[in-house]
Amino acid sequence: MIFNNLGEIFYIIHALESTNTSVCITDANQKIIYESSHKDYKYDATIEDMNSFVERLRQEQNAIFRIQLIDCVLTAITTVPVLIGKSQYFMELKQHVSRIKQYSLVSSSFDNLSIHQIKEMAITDALTKLYNRRYIDERLPIDMQSSFELGEPISILFIDIDCFKEINDTYGHAVGDQVLCEVALLLQKQFNKGNGWVARYGGDEILVCLPGCVKHSAKRIANRLRKTIESNTFRALGKEIQITCSIGVQTTLRDSGIKSISELIRMADKNLYRAKSEGRNKVI
Repeated sequence: MIFNNLGEIFYIIHALESTNTSVCITDANQKIIYESSHKDYKYDATIEDMNSFVERLRQEQNAIFRIQLIDCVLTAITTVPVLIGKSQYFMELKQHVSRIKQYSLVSSSFDNLSIHQIKEMAITDALTKLYNRRYIDERLPIDMQSSFELGEPISILFIDIDCFKEINDTYGHAVGDQVLCEVALLLQKQFNKGNGWVARYGGDEILVCLPGCVKHSAKRIANRLRKTIESNTFRALGKEIQITCSIGVQTTLRDSGIKSISELIRMADKNLYRAKSEGRNKVI
C-alpha cells in the first residue's frame, strides 16, 4: 500500500477509527509516529459484527493477522506494511471484539476455529450471508484508494428492493427475510472475487462495489442485475411473488471531487432516490 505522505493515509485512518479500530503506525525502527488516542472501546460486539478486511490485506499486502487477548479483551490484530513517500512503515490495526467472559461457554469451539473461519464470521451478515456493513466501512476506503493510485475509476451500485415494506406487511417478516436472502443469492452469483463484491448495507439496501469499472459498464451491470431480479419468481407460503428493484449508480475518479466513501455512498443514494421517485424498477 503506497502513500505520498501521512496526509493521504489519514482519511483511511479516520474511517477505521470511526468503526472502533485502533491504529498505530511505526517506522522500521519500531518508533511510533502515530497512535489512536481514543481508548473507550465498545466491548459488546459479537464476532459476527467484528470489523475485518484482513483477507484482502493478507493476500495482497503481506499482512500479518492474529487473535490476541489484551486486558481480557478478545482483539483482532492486523499488521500491514505501507510505503509513505520512500520510507517503509507498518500500520497496526487493533479491533476489539468482546470481553472474553462472553466466550467462556464456547471457548473450546472458538479455539478450534481457523483464522479463515473467524474472519469469515467477522465480515458476514448473519441473515443474507453477504458481506456486512462493517466490511463496507473498511473495504471500500481501501478499494477507493487503490483505484485512485492506479488511475482507475471505482463504481458502486446502491440497490433497494421496491415496496419491500408491503412484502413484510402482506406476507410477514419471515417471508420478507426469505425474499431478501434469495435476492442476495441472485446477486452473489453475478460476481466473483475478481470483478466486484456485494454487501448488505442495511435493511433491504445492498451495495455492490466495482473497482476499475467505468460508468457505462457499471450501468450495464446494474441493468443486468435489475432484470435478473425482475425476471425471477420468488415463492413463499405457496404463492408466487414478483419483485423489482431500483438502483443508484455512482462512479468516481481521483479528480472527480469525491474524496470519501460517505460522499460516494451519498451520491449513489441520491441516484437511487431519483430511480424510486421516477417510478421504480429503474437504474440511474
